Amino acid sequence: MTPAVAVAAPDGNADGGGPTTAATATREISDVPLESSTPRINPTNTDWVRVGGTLKAHAGTWTSGTTFTYQWYADDVPISGATGFVFSPTAAQVRKRLTVRLDGSREGYTSVSRTSGPSEPVEYGRFSQAPPRILGVATPGATLTVFRPTAVPEPDSVEYRWWLDGERIRGATRTTLTVRPEWRGHLLSVRMYLTKPGFLGRLVPPSAEVRVGGAYSRSPNPAISGTVRVGSTLTAIRGTWSPTPTSFSFQWYADGRPLSGATTSKYTLKGTDYKKKITVIARAYRAGWGTAVRRSAATAEVLASAVRWQADDLGEPIYVGEEPTGVVPTTYIAQAGPASECAWARLRRDGTELAQDVGSGQRMFTVLPIDYTVYTNHQCGVWIKYYPGMVRTSHSTAAHGVYVLGDHLEPGTYSTTGPVVAGEACTYILYEGFYGEPAVVGRGVVTEPTSIRLSGSGHLSGFATAGCSWQWID
Repeated sequence: MTPAVAVAAPDGNADGGGPTTAATATREISDVPLESSTPRINPTNTDWVRVGGTLKAHAGTWTSGTTFTYQWYADDVPISGATGFVFSPTAAQVRKRLTVRLDGSREGYTSVSRTSGPSEPVEYGRFSQAPPRILGVATPGATLTVFRPTAVPEPDSVEYRWWLDGERIRGATRTTLTVRPEWRGHLLSVRMYLTKPGFLGRLVPPSAEVRVGGAYSRSPNPAISGTVRVGSTLTAIRGTWSPTPTSFSFQWYADGRPLSGATTSKYTLKGTDYKKKITVIARAYRAGWGTAVRRSAATAEVLASAVRWQADDLGEPIYVGEEPTGVVPTTYIAQAGPASECAWARLRRDGTELAQDVGSGQRMFTVLPIDYTVYTNHQCGVWIKYYPGMVRTSHSTAAHGVYVLGDHLEPGTYSTTGPVVAGEACTYILYEGFYGEPAVVGRGVVTEPTSIRLSGSGHLSGFATAGCSWQWID
């Protein structure tokens, strides 16, 4: 198995040994209280407690294997439905202080309830919104349209404000504007004001200015050429303009949001673009003809990488680095069925195994240039090249699978209630060195509720589990 995970140890054992068990007679007594600590509230990705932000209940140190229920409060009043370890404040909590109560329980112990200290008062939320673009050809009599990139969150209302040479155009508050003859040679721009309950009103920076000029006899929308797969390069085809503009510029978008740095006629699709639709805007200029801005149609959803392969019908090893049927050295991911026994192996020229694994669920391994052949069976399904960002980071795992910390799983403390099938043990392995030869830094066998700590980032750490699912608790 060649995933990667954290330098972590089950139940605080630095040697990565098996989880602590409640084996002593003392811990069978029901009036023994759980070891516990006061939970705390910690915002993610920001130091502010805001509407629309994400808050987490950090449990602190509790008896290993403790399971939790949660209840969030605003000024000591319980918030209906707020019973998870993650909470996002709404407009109803503005200016109120939040607390969270954890009820911890484990068989053989007395349950304990602990409440966090209060947070800072909840502030109004903030919009994330890129500047608008003016679409169309800025020529007298033409109609220009505002393109508004996707905002986070989506506002409830948007007010548009058109400007001419830096002066507000009275009454121009729609998404469209008809260009007047007397504006020829002048500069047009547009601004937006966003509102939503619980959020500060946002005056978005103005669009790039467009100069009103003469009419182009040809000004086509750009087209996107190329294979819409992660790893492939797309090209913006600007078409034939008449007269020919003296300058072109581009901006690429994924699901309506601008892609940072994607401002040339070519764009290589990344893992973060997987399952999104791509568009491009072309901006043309020629003195006397002014500015024209055109937008392409959206592509289909971006597919997984074209680097893919599957075991052959004979179950023979597949050669590495040979075209067209050889396996390209890179990292691969496959989704085997929950009851499958997906097997893979990396082999030397003499047939000696360099590494191997058998399991179900999400599987991952890295083929290296030093490998001569690889072997997998049909139960693995199709292996595709893995790109960071192809999946959204989660706070939980399935009962079986291999995960990259930082891509698939958030760092933190994870807990399981025990094996999915009673009487059958759950196992887990912690790795370092996802790309290349992984090193096992910890492993364990789970027969009862257990907690472990996962830490690390940069695709250098991995976690594999079989027989139980894990949930982030801190």
